[in-house]
Amino acid sequence: MFRIGGIVSGLDTDTIVKQLMQVERQPLDKLFQKKQTLEWQRDKYREMNLKLKSLEEAAFGLRLTSAFNTRVASTESKAFKVTANSTAQTGTYEFKVVQVATRTTYVSEKAITEKIADFSATKKLSEISGIEDYLGQTFTIRTYNSNNEEIKKEFTIDGDKSLNDILKEITEDPDLGVRAYYDSAYNRVVIERKETGEFYDGGTGRQIEFSGDTNFLEDILQIDLLKEENSGKNAIVKYKNPVFGGAEIEQVSKTNTIAINGLTFDITETTADFEKVTVTSNVDQAVENIKKFVEKYNEIIAEIHKVINEPRYRDYPPLTDEQRREISEREAELWDEKAQSGLLRRDTILSSFLSEIRMHWYTPVKTNGKYTQITQIGIKTTSNYRDGGRLEIDEQALRRALEDDPDSVYLLFNNIADQALTSKDASSLTEAERKEINQQTGLIGRIRQTITNTMNKIVERAGNEFRTNHQFTIGKELDDIEKRMDALRNKLNDIENRYWQQFTRMEKLMSQANAQSTQLMAFLGLGAGK
Repeated sequence: MFRIGGIVSGLDTDTIVKQLMQVERQPLDKLFQKKQTLEWQRDKYREMNLKLKSLEEAAFGLRLTSAFNTRVASTESKAFKVTANSTAQTGTYEFKVVQVATRTTYVSEKAITEKIADFSATKKLSEISGIEDYLGQTFTIRTYNSNNEEIKKEFTIDGDKSLNDILKEITEDPDLGVRAYYDSAYNRVVIERKETGEFYDGGTGRQIEFSGDTNFLEDILQIDLLKEENSGKNAIVKYKNPVFGGAEIEQVSKTNTIAINGLTFDITETTADFEKVTVTSNVDQAVENIKKFVEKYNEIIAEIHKVINEPRYRDYPPLTDEQRREISEREAELWDEKAQSGLLRRDTILSSFLSEIRMHWYTPVKTNGKYTQITQIGIKTTSNYRDGGRLEIDEQALRRALEDDPDSVYLLFNNIADQALTSKDASSLTEAERKEINQQTGLIGRIRQTITNTMNKIVERAGNEFRTNHQFTIGKELDDIEKRMDALRNKLNDIENRYWQQFTRMEKLMSQANAQSTQLMAFLGLGAGK
């Protein structure tokens, strides 16, 4: 609203009203400052949650067995690849591929277009001339599963479908275990088992059998059902372990991935004779994985420790817009630094997190392994209490532990509590059972659970990007403050209008008084020139 005051009185009405309103606005300014503090606190909490999330992700990386694998397998063979897990013993082994696993396969003997020149796998069968007599026929495919149980499914040569539609029905059947497709480059159909290996009853007969009206398969698709089946075969390998005097063992597998004594072989072709495989110990990657986690842990712990111990400058409340305009940008920046300091000082959520984490590190883990505490593998908290429980690693001790018993190191970090306890409803667990679960749970499991619980508490307090204000504590406080500020703004608007009305009335009265004075002077002959 455009206002002009002081025309009669000569007073700077606008300045007077602004000064009066500054006093009146103080309650609103305090609410603004409280709102700004809560918003900063909310953002600081969410920043902490992002850091905790990154720590949880780092901890998850140590959940994988491969993170602690200290065994490396190597071979010069071109017939197979080999990898070792932590249970493999170091040494030199011999491995021979006698037979590679294959799939049972049927393929068109000739191009389908030799029979039907304009054949298309995408056209409706009813639209292709020359196959009218086959429409409506049904055929059955019989296979066997891994338990040698018979599986039979029936399919219809439906004129409203294309060949691709029918082949897709075969492929997508959840029980049959058969893949069928049309190869447009060769104009032929391939029907094969999805898995390699032998699948049939008693080791006799065909692994894929066709019955019923098979004329369409034979005449149109050019599949010779009487020809000897290209049957799938199992993989056959032989293995020698020097620990047992080089005695060879034979292993049969339906797949070409075969696990023996901690070694996994992926075979691609047969070998003329035994070929060597060497397993050595290399703890470098395992040490590096643990060091990366400890570095991330120390980084996050240091940041949390700093946040909960920051000094709080209560003489530096958030600047109002008017105050910010009155000082330089640099002064405002320095003021904001102090105003935002200590927003989470002595925060109970974060302080409890640090206490729980420190307790986890030093609570022994009940496992069947050799190591039950991190100090046994060269990890401990720093001697300086001001570090807030940060960890330090004796790398040589860690290497020795990993070389000596990598499985025990893995269990120390990732042991899983007895399923008889963990399968119970959480609400029915006794205190003793809860304690037992915690003692049996590996360090990473404990830490991840504490991180999750802490993050959930922070979300309840400060929300996240997916929550609206009414879904978390600070948000509710902000909504309440905003309502109070709206009410105050309306009240201040009324007060300001009242001030202006009072000054306007004063100006009007003064104007009337001046007019009356002029009239009186004129009446008494005291006007100009008298």
